[in-house]
Amino acid sequence: MDFDSIVEHFAERIFNQALRVLGNREDAEETTTDVFMRIHRGLGDFRGESQLSTWIWRITANVSLTRKSRKRVQMVSLDAGEFRDDPRDDELNSNPEERFLAREGGEELAGLIAELPDQEASAIALFYLQEMKYDEIAAILQIPPGTVATLLHRGRERLRKRIRGERKRP
Repeated sequence: MDFDSIVEHFAERIFNQALRVLGNREDAEETTTDVFMRIHRGLGDFRGESQLSTWIWRITANVSLTRKSRKRVQMVSLDAGEFRDDPRDDELNSNPEERFLAREGGEELAGLIAELPDQEASAIALFYLQEMKYDEIAAILQIPPGTVATLLHRGRERLRKRIRGERKRP
């Protein structure tokens, strides 16, 4: 696959992954640019020891996590006034997390994911947003598949607590 095809195929997904890890568009755009610069520089050296997509996601994870650790992303402020009880909530689902996600989405969710510890944020984003399997995530994060399961469990629990905490604010 040539570089232009890689950009066309992966640009939106790399941006979305960076957004989920970092929590804001500006950082995600800069990270996406950095990822493609690294891909361009390293494409000639890619030996095919892993799938191209695994190599690209590993670069994306490394660049995103490095930027996150440097910036120490601040929590996205959620206006408590946005959390109103709506009779339509019961139609969506009785699960508060799903109601929150259905109503808020986007950058607020990215902000909450960005607050997670680095590996949890990456695992959550790769699993739910990129729909990757445990073994793919394990290869990207260079951890055992069992650790992926643990990261996903812990990340979901932290998100659940934060979402419920946001709903309880006056």
